[in-house]
Amino acid sequence: MNTNIYITGANTIPTQLKKVNSFNCSLIENPYNLRNALQQSSGENIIVVYLPFLEVRHFDLYSYLQKSFNNVKTIFIVNELSGPMRIRLKSNKDFIVLWKTEEENLHKDIIAYLNGKDLELRQDSRESHSPRPLLSPSLLPAGMENKGFQPILGGSFENISINGSCVKIKAPFYAKKDFINLSYQNKKGEYVQVEGQVRWTRWNANEEIQELGVQFLTQG
Repeated sequence: MNTNIYITGANTIPTQLKKVNSFNCSLIENPYNLRNALQQSSGENIIVVYLPFLEVRHFDLYSYLQKSFNNVKTIFIVNELSGPMRIRLKSNKDFIVLWKTEEENLHKDIIAYLNGKDLELRQDSRESHSPRPLLSPSLLPAGMENKGFQPILGGSFENISINGSCVKIKAPFYAKKDFINLSYQNKKGEYVQVEGQVRWTRWNANEEIQELGVQFLTQG
């Protein structure tokens, strides 16, 4: 059964969605026309809403649509979120919220949702970062819990935010809870160092790289 994707707040349908044969994509200029579109559709319905800033009026409108029609899920793609709205979204799991910087993952996130996976809002907006980092033993006392020998490894950023990053390295070396030091060049061209802890690891056998989810413990 095809999935209906209704997109509002954007000028065009994202290219990554146009290529999927199982998606029926429609651009809805006025969000208040969504009710008519949903009345005429069947199967799974996903509303993708592009917003610079998510407000209570948006929350109420799409809550109404989801309660009024079966098989409807709303995905918000936002630039910013207020503190109170973050708290509200944490306690209300009716919506999927993605940062604008994660838009390239929209197709994968829709597939994950259709397969029954829960998608949670990241704490902070994450951006791509080209300069490559160096990973080395932590300078923190807690880093003494790590292995006796730790080489300095070059890596690459999958993404980065103020509080953490996903880093890739060419060896399955680190484990969850290890403490590390990251050295890299920021967007201003300055070289900075941050201390972090590995929160999760994943081995990518196809690319032969280890992916690390790192939480920053200091600020560069």
